[in-house]
Amino acid sequence: MIDVLVELTPTQQTAIVAEQTSFLLGPAGTGKSFALQQRLLRLLREGEPAYTLLVIVAEPDQASSYLDAVHQSGLGPYADLKITTYNQMAMEMVKLFWPLVARPAGFERPYHPPTFLSYDLAQLLMWHIITPMLNEGAFADLRLRPQQIVSQLLDTLNRAALNSLSLDEAIERQIRTWAGEPERIRHLNEAADAARQFRATCLRDSLLDLSLAVEVFDTQLVQHPEFHKYFSERYRHLLVDNIEEQTPAGQNFVAELMNETVTTAVAYDAAGGYKRFLAADPLGANKFRSLSAYAFDFKDSFITNTPLIHLANLVENGLMNTHKPFAEAQQAILGTVGGRYRREMVVQLADTLHELMVEHDLHPSEIAIIAPYLDGALRYMLGNAFRDAGLPYFLLRRRSSPRDEPRVRAWLTWLALAHPDWDIPVSPFDVAEALTLSISGLDAARAELLTESLYRTEGPELLPIAELPDRIVGRVGMDFVGLYEEIRLWLAGQDGRSSIDVFLHSLFTLLSERRFQPEPDVAGAAVCDWLVQAATRLRQSAEAIGLHSPAAVGNAFIDGINQGLVTANPPELGDPPDLNGIMISTIYGYLLAGSPVRVQVWLETAATGWWDIPNQPLSNAFVLAQSYDPAQPWTMDNDFHIRNQLLSRIVRGLTARCSDGILLASSDLDRRGVRQDGPLWRALQSVR
Repeated sequence: MIDVLVELTPTQQTAIVAEQTSFLLGPAGTGKSFALQQRLLRLLREGEPAYTLLVIVAEPDQASSYLDAVHQSGLGPYADLKITTYNQMAMEMVKLFWPLVARPAGFERPYHPPTFLSYDLAQLLMWHIITPMLNEGAFADLRLRPQQIVSQLLDTLNRAALNSLSLDEAIERQIRTWAGEPERIRHLNEAADAARQFRATCLRDSLLDLSLAVEVFDTQLVQHPEFHKYFSERYRHLLVDNIEEQTPAGQNFVAELMNETVTTAVAYDAAGGYKRFLAADPLGANKFRSLSAYAFDFKDSFITNTPLIHLANLVENGLMNTHKPFAEAQQAILGTVGGRYRREMVVQLADTLHELMVEHDLHPSEIAIIAPYLDGALRYMLGNAFRDAGLPYFLLRRRSSPRDEPRVRAWLTWLALAHPDWDIPVSPFDVAEALTLSISGLDAARAELLTESLYRTEGPELLPIAELPDRIVGRVGMDFVGLYEEIRLWLAGQDGRSSIDVFLHSLFTLLSERRFQPEPDVAGAAVCDWLVQAATRLRQSAEAIGLHSPAAVGNAFIDGINQGLVTANPPELGDPPDLNGIMISTIYGYLLAGSPVRVQVWLETAATGWWDIPNQPLSNAFVLAQSYDPAQPWTMDNDFHIRNQLLSRIVRGLTARCSDGILLASSDLDRRGVRQDGPLWRALQSVR
């Protein structure tokens, strides 16, 4: 990891001590965040109570750098220091001022305390709403899995609120701007029905998902005199980092209250705005320059160099038809790794990284591997190749689908078998997989033998080992048979009165004993912890979201995960991540949370994934942007332009976070066997 220079530039020094309101503008790596951190330390040194300071960051992970700065300064008590995101602030303030806003916001029982829906619970509620619609033929002919429909419906709700649009305005935008086949209008109307049902359920039962919390905060609270009074008496100094990643609602909040404080400092990353899929508005953030008494331009990078800047220029010239200097772009490329198939590329990459580390005296933590996507097969190949090569690594993950983790499926299998009255089908494959993961040393072949002989799908039911023929006992081994029987008896002994979270904790306690797992099951513990937390949230909110029986809760929990419920806090799988290893991340994960490094590997550089945008026919993030003219239809030209613009910004953001150079790694064929020749690969043709 690159050490930040302690010596301050004249621009940083002036920004740190500026009074009133100030605007810090410059590319990533020019020291804006460091200046904000030093400004925070100056206020604390001068005796400003931590209680009066508010720091707003774009991502929860970004709070750690501010906390680290305070920790290392030795300035004393800072427990009251508030470092948060806009979304977290909205949730907390709506809860605090609930009696003030509930009735005008339209809640049917304003005297009833709100229940907050995490993203996974919001998905379960939306799933509950669309299931009967799907059964009646809604969204027919739309090539989306049910979980994708759920997530896009929630995206529409969230984007509407974060863009300061009403739900009806957002729905109208989607329909008015659609320029494709007429059939899609029917799907958009069905999406509107589902979104309105979701919102009506929330208003009826005092449920607060992210969209409703933000809408209430933005429309009812931010301009309320009582909130202004509270804010001005609590916070005297406001620091906002990455305002370009804030949504219009977040920017409205800052603009409305920046003059209530003694000082406000706002930092803007030029060419940022990577969270546009999540309603970030980099154009709207430009207004803070004119709203501020002082503006500071940060121009000199502490990290990148001219060849890397020229590399970004080269790509931008090819994509956006600009004419920026690119003569030194070739010097930014450290090499190219190839192969016909992805596996060949990954093996060669591990060898090349070893050579680079020796040649350039690189530590693993000074390398980041960045890919447009990290599917399970690619993660598996990278993990195996790096372990074989002795290269430490860790995955920087933002969201994932827990059903992709075998241990999650195994724990849910045992949960379903312990509750046959829930009427949840369990396949023989699921049972065999659960056995192999629960009993150390039991291979898939012997687990399949046990399943074939002792599992009945009717019920479903596990049979006692008395039913097992002697020849099968001999082939499987009596020790393994005995452990199977212990699991069966334990499941049969569950009386169904324990809540899911208690059941899962007890199950893991059993399966972590040495006879089942001789070595500590670190991955199993992480999975169990995540499942217990998810089950606890569901249990606490079950009544509020209409789940009134243990069977209803159990079905919602298992079905939601099996249908692909996505979590924003995925469990850590495998061995604990080695944060001193090579970082492996998706593009946006790295740009929003990754640290600057000396060397970046652009994985699958020829893939169109670098240029692609999510396929979201039910929720167009760009049409829902507050800055978009709803009178203009969204055309193929719009789509082509935004893809090129986003890729140009991606490359600019990556090169701004790199100091030595880029290693290009790509395979001739993608995971489906299709030849790759994406826009980024073509733009780099002259230097690769």
